[in-house]
This record gives sequence, structure tokens and C-alpha cells, in this order.
Amino acid sequence: MSLRLINIARSALFAQRGALEIIGHNTANVATEGYVRQRPVLAAIPGVVSGGAGGGAQLVDIELLRDEMLATQIRGESGTLGRERALRETLVQVEQLFTDVSAGGVAARIEEMFDAWSDLGLDPTSAACRAQVVERSRIAADTISERWHALDELRVQIDDRLGVMVDRVNSLASEVAQINQAIGSAALGSGAGDLTIRRDGLVSELADLCGAETVKQENGVVDVVVGGRRLVEHAQVNELSLVPDPAQPGLHLVSLGGAVSPDGLRGEIAGRIQARDELIPGYMAHLDTLAQTLADEVNALHAAGQDLDGNPGGDFFDYDPTRPAATFDVLDAIVGDLRLVAAAQTGVIESDGTNALEINDLRNQRVFSGGTASFSQFAGELISTIGLDAEAAQTRLDSRELLVEGLQSAYSSQSGVSLDEEALDLIRYQQAYTAAARLMQTALDVMQDVLELT
Repeated sequence: MSLRLINIARSALFAQRGALEIIGHNTANVATEGYVRQRPVLAAIPGVVSGGAGGGAQLVDIELLRDEMLATQIRGESGTLGRERALRETLVQVEQLFTDVSAGGVAARIEEMFDAWSDLGLDPTSAACRAQVVERSRIAADTISERWHALDELRVQIDDRLGVMVDRVNSLASEVAQINQAIGSAALGSGAGDLTIRRDGLVSELADLCGAETVKQENGVVDVVVGGRRLVEHAQVNELSLVPDPAQPGLHLVSLGGAVSPDGLRGEIAGRIQARDELIPGYMAHLDTLAQTLADEVNALHAAGQDLDGNPGGDFFDYDPTRPAATFDVLDAIVGDLRLVAAAQTGVIESDGTNALEINDLRNQRVFSGGTASFSQFAGELISTIGLDAEAAQTRLDSRELLVEGLQSAYSSQSGVSLDEEALDLIRYQQAYTAAARLMQTALDVMQDVLELT
């Protein structure tokens, strides 16, 4: 009997000591970001003799105090939040390219160009006026072209960032696979709880980057899934990769398991791709339309006029039809010979500025949006569109952030460490440990008495 009592006391000491270590571990990590409170799970050791007392207590598990449903919901919303954040950040960059709305903006430069044509119409033989027409026309064209190239460069930067994000996803996925392997073979008390917490943090970052979700498997292992395809399967990783985009030379698409742009891809990666392939090309197309229409309208009138030598005017602007805004400029021949500017419409070259005045009148013609917008108004529409898109993106981002913050607050209320609760548990397990120590002493005293009787 005494020996069995000693074993009972011994099991109680080990069990309560293990519980105290877990409480201490919680307390030590009260300020650790992402840490999930752990709770010891004790169970009675059944007796080996029928009708006899049990065998004491043992630490059978370490439970993570978290709401799995909330954790899954947070990961799902994090994928959308990552996408909205990426869209907003990209639109902020686009806005910065068009900050000079009042001074030096596209609309202002176009108006200055028409002002120069007006001046030339009043003094058609003036070399200074002709030089001003060419210079301000080139500045207007350069302003449009610079914005186009800046947007194109932003797309290249986004593509480069995709490579960095894909590498990060693969690195995180590799670490998740390693933790899966460690957890699958881990014994109780070997840090499986901390490994799980670490893995949850990695999966959260994956959710923000690519919208990853998890599927539970046996022995605490989880598979990481992106759009129904396994990114991590047990200890194996199916890496994301970049593949050339056949529709956009020089740019790339994301592939997973042979599927290009897999369904369900979300997070920052999806947001960057959406900005690169949908939003920014729309702004560039707006500039292309502006450049091509401005060039065509001016060229048509200029060709109908006469230069200073009485010859037909020909084209004034030059551009590549496949990339109008990118290549928009005044013809080199006109830049080299100001006499080629066709300001007249009659044979009285010296006093006729009628053609220049007609070109100036283009500023008031509504040639865009079904005859509702002039050149300056159409240029202003682009600024308005970018501003509205950025505002809408900020609204969506704010809404999503509030939702995720609410979910995380609810999650933390359960999973976070409360020093008050830990202090109460510390007292409880300490008293249990003290009682077990007294039981051990009592059992030893009884054993000693038995030995003395013999």
C-alpha cells in the first residue's frame, strides 16, 4: 500500500509541476505577439487492481485556448484585406504621378498649347510665336508621354514585387512544411504547442499574401490551400512560380501546381496583379485616347493649312498608333524648321493666321465621351477617375480593417494571456503541488514505520 501511495504522490508531483511550467510559460509570453494561451489537461491514472484506488494524475495534453472558427474566419478576411491594402497602396502611387493638377498638369499644358496657337493666329509671321507653338506643343506631348511612361514603369515595379512576394510565400510554405513534420512526430511536452502557434503565424502571413487557408489533417498537421490547390501538403511544398504572360511581354503571371492565375488567389499578390493588369492599363488607355485624338484633330487642321512658304501643312504631331501616348511628339521636321508651321489658310501668308486660330478653337470642341467633353475636360476626367478609385479603395480598406480588427479582438479575448487568470492558476497548481509533496512525505513516513516494525 505504501509503495502505491508513493507512486500516486510521485505522479501528482510530476503532473502539478508540468502544469506550473505551462503557467510560467504563459506568463513569460504575455507580451509576445501572436502567442496563444496554453492550458494543462490533467487526467486520472486508472487503478490496476479491481476495486482499488486509482494510480494518481498525469499531464495528458496541452490545450491551446483559441477559437478555430474565428481563426479560420480571420484568415479568410485577411486574404481580402491584403488585396484591398495592395490596391490602395498602388493607387496612392498613381495619385502621386498626377499631383500637379493645377500647375503643370496635363490639362494645363494642353491649354497653354492652345494659347500659343491663339498668339500665332494674331501674328502669323512671328518667329517667336512659331517657336512658342512648337515648344508648348512639345511640352504638352511630353507631359502626356511622361505620365504614360510613369504608369508603365509602375507596372514593371509591381511585376518585380511579385517576384519578391512569391519568394516570401515559398519560404513561409517551406517553414510550415517543416513544422508539420516536427509536430507529426512530436511527443507531449516537446513544444508542439509552441510549434503550432508559430505555424499559425506563418499561415496568417500567407493568408495576407495570397489568401491561403488551411485544411486539418491527422496528428496536428495542416495542409495549406490556395484556391483549392495544395501549397503545402503535409511536409511537401508545391511552390508558387512566375511564368511569362503571353499577353503582356516582359510581365509575369503566378502559377501554382501548373495552374496559371489559380482561382482563389487573393491577398496582396492578387491586389497587385489587379492593379497592374486592370486599373493602371485603364489609365494608360485614357492617355492613349487623349494623345491620339489631340494629334489627329490638330493634324487634320494643320494639313489643311499653309506654311510660311505657301505649301500644304501636313502633319504636326507624330505618334505610333500602337502606343500613342508613349510616342506622342511634334514632328522632327517642324521642330527643325519653324516655317513649316501652317498658320494660314489663304495665299496671303503674311497676314493670314486663320488656320492657327482654328486649331486654337479645338480647345472648345467636345470630341470625347460622346460629344460631352473637351480636351481639358477629358484630361481632368482621368484625374477624377484616379481620385474616385483611390477614395473607393480607401473606403473598402477601412471597412475591411474594422471587420478584421473586430474578429482579432474577439479571438484575442480568448487566446490572449490574462495575468490575473494565470495568477489564480499558479496558486491552484502550487497548492496542489504542495499537497502532493506532503502526500509523498506521509507515504515515506508510513514506509519507514513499516520497516521499523519488521
